[in-house]
Amino acid sequence: MADELTDRAVRNLKPRAKEYFVWDGGATGLGIKITPAGRRIWVLQLVYPGGRNPTKRTLGIYPSMGLAAAREKAREWYGLVKAGIDPADIERQRREAADQARASTFGKFAEAFIAKRTNRRADLDAREIRRTLIAAWKDRPLASITPRDVRQLIGKLAKRAPWEARNAWGHANLIFKHAVHEELIEVSPMASLDKELTLGVKLRPRDRVLSDEEVRALWHASHDLPWPHGHLYRWLLLTGVRMSEATGAEWTEFHPEVRRVLRDLAARAAKWSALPAENKTWTIPPERFKSDVAHVVPLTDQMLELLASVPAAPPARYVFSTTGKNKLWSSSKVKRDLDRRMLALLRKWAAERGEDPDSVTLAPWVAHDLRRVVRSNLSALGIADNVAEMVLGHGKKGLQRIYDQYRYIPQIREALTKWNARLMQIV
Repeated sequence: MADELTDRAVRNLKPRAKEYFVWDGGATGLGIKITPAGRRIWVLQLVYPGGRNPTKRTLGIYPSMGLAAAREKAREWYGLVKAGIDPADIERQRREAADQARASTFGKFAEAFIAKRTNRRADLDAREIRRTLIAAWKDRPLASITPRDVRQLIGKLAKRAPWEARNAWGHANLIFKHAVHEELIEVSPMASLDKELTLGVKLRPRDRVLSDEEVRALWHASHDLPWPHGHLYRWLLLTGVRMSEATGAEWTEFHPEVRRVLRDLAARAAKWSALPAENKTWTIPPERFKSDVAHVVPLTDQMLELLASVPAAPPARYVFSTTGKNKLWSSSKVKRDLDRRMLALLRKWAAERGEDPDSVTLAPWVAHDLRRVVRSNLSALGIADNVAEMVLGHGKKGLQRIYDQYRYIPQIREALTKWNARLMQIV
């Protein structure tokens, strides 16, 4: 029986005229081959699956693989052989997985992830993933991205755009989970990270509500925006819908009678009043609505007037589109232009009142804050809470959701009519 080798003994092995082997008593079949050129190669001599006689296979090269590592690998292979598994098969699978992981860059895998998305936010998610994650890690192999990389990217983003950083965290977490599921990486680089610590900021619910004067400035400034952005922002104020629901609005979602009148350009204004109330509707389909149910928006006179001024009338596909064929993307550049125009109006009106225009500022706001404007004004108008919530498309709660199947369309129409009248007073 061979004696157990030591690190010193292995280090002092000298080459001879012919290669020779020194066997280790610390692991079954483990030995080291010394070549005339002085190379020392770890080997494991066993009867491998499918063979009849002992054969030697290379485990690794000394000193890259030390004695302890050689014994560990020898014991692993011995266990596989005893179980009837050829270690060569396992090694090949590992190499293939490693090659696949190296070939699978973050950019390629993220694009494949995007292509499979079918949720309501799929388009918006794709834009966010490409802007925040793919832009940073496009050509990086998936397996090379570390927790430190994630902390640096998300932390840096959080300093200037906390909510965008939160979304980027969610996207990255899902992408890496899918990569683990596909066996491209063994563990997600986000598994050991804490979301709040990585973001470095505590995100509080938004509570921004534009004042009446800011709403007035928004309405008037929107008329100077290029088509269709101005119409889009006024539509958000009139309806209280989400930005994605407005930008994705298709003419086929409007009642056929509404589309018929819109096609008759000369008679539009005269025919609005002739339409029955039940025909004046816009139905957002479940696949585009957050609650996964169809949401009916009763159309008021102000909404119909705005639709009548839309250049891309049916049979164009999209309502708010430069071509009618392609959906509009809300642009940060347009939003900055809108903010600039709003601030100019607010300062102009302040000067007309004899106030210092330079003291006037416009606090940051986002399109989603307009839903809070609508909801707050509905309460001020005395609209019942359950109706006001349904105006925004917030579903019924608890048992009411199960037992109360009434749609409240007349009440929602009345609420929106009152809000649109109030909006016209403000602007």
